[in-house]
Amino acid sequence: MAHIRRPRPYVIAFFCCLILIACRVFGVFTTTASDSVPQDRIVVVAYVFDGDTIETSDGERVRLLGIDAPEIAHHEVQGEFFGEESTAWLRQRIGDQSVTLKFGLEPTDRYGRTLAWVFDSEGRLINEELLQTGNAVLLDRFGLPPEFDSLLRAAQTEAKTEKRGLWQ
Repeated sequence: MAHIRRPRPYVIAFFCCLILIACRVFGVFTTTASDSVPQDRIVVVAYVFDGDTIETSDGERVRLLGIDAPEIAHHEVQGEFFGEESTAWLRQRIGDQSVTLKFGLEPTDRYGRTLAWVFDSEGRLINEELLQTGNAVLLDRFGLPPEFDSLLRAAQTEAKTEKRGLWQ
């Protein structure tokens, strides 16, 4: 029986690199920007759960990015200060209306909610308005996109300075 010689590690590595290069050339591993981040989408707000979570007419739960609104009482969790007011403000502002969702880098959170920046029909950023009116606080521990960073920080600073909403 003939003895089969085992290939050397550098030969195996060389052929693996060739295979990966060939896959790249022929488009096996390509992704486009539209594959990684969903396109903006217009939806109708069917329900406002609290100051930072809505449900669309399709039944999709959406968590507004960059903000944290006080919790309202639910299940056996006690409500937080200004939670009811924050929820009422958001219901009045966008309830039963069409809004545009602009998605961040992460499509969903650990609860399965879609993560998005929310714009009204005239292009105003609702996330910013929640900060500006004192109905939410800035949530920047996950990072903020450069196009919204200074805008959101200024909105919260204004609410604090003017003692609006939960900053009273």
